[in-house]
Amino acid sequence: MTAAEEAWLAFHVPRPEAPFRLFCLSHAGGGASLFHPWSAELAPLAEVCPVQLPGRESRIREPAVPSIRPLVARLADALTVYLDRRYAIFGHSMGALIGFELTRELRRRGLPMPAHLFVASYCAPHLQRREDRAGTVRHEATKRLTGALAVPAEMKGELLELLVPTLEADTRLCEEYEYVEEEALSCPISAFRGNTDYVPDEDLAGWRALTRGAFQTQTFLGDHFFLRETPRGAIQAVRRALSKSA
Repeated sequence: MTAAEEAWLAFHVPRPEAPFRLFCLSHAGGGASLFHPWSAELAPLAEVCPVQLPGRESRIREPAVPSIRPLVARLADALTVYLDRRYAIFGHSMGALIGFELTRELRRRGLPMPAHLFVASYCAPHLQRREDRAGTVRHEATKRLTGALAVPAEMKGELLELLVPTLEADTRLCEEYEYVEEEALSCPISAFRGNTDYVPDEDLAGWRALTRGAFQTQTFLGDHFFLRETPRGAIQAVRRALSKSA
């Protein structure tokens, strides 16, 4: 395993006894730290593998990738070595879009498919209108970052200046994404949202058309960032779904 491959995973605790690996992808502007607590919560069922995209946290000095196709190609290259065990993918907001396209990229390469795809707080890609993508990603990510950064107020401006290129790249990635029709996935999909999320039920339910497998939606207490504030319900839902497949 090369250092380049390992750079894509942060807070990764190997669990050789776990029947699953769970690759986790965060929202726009977010990083792998969102899923740091999940490792203990999902042991021993899953080896949690939080994905660290370029341009954030431990990779803040690398340029973020502003386009979905090259991003998922690089991510697929890095994760292939980890597909020697059954796995699942969890994506929150922009991470849901990346997780979906990563799954399709792995299928195009003839690689094993995930046992389950979990998507949270994101409209089904084939339904999303371009105008809906514009103006929400940077606003929501900046709002969350400015409210959550545990640094003195005088330092927040400097830190946000470092993060602006990443927010701009994430915004471009979502705004310029174009859904291309392919065969529906074979793996089950579970779609989650917060009860005050700006992603409505009907947009979440649209994920049903993207799989031939089982499908369910669940709503949890919280807003678009419920995974930060009240993650326990989603973690338990993931555990139940994976336990059924074990």
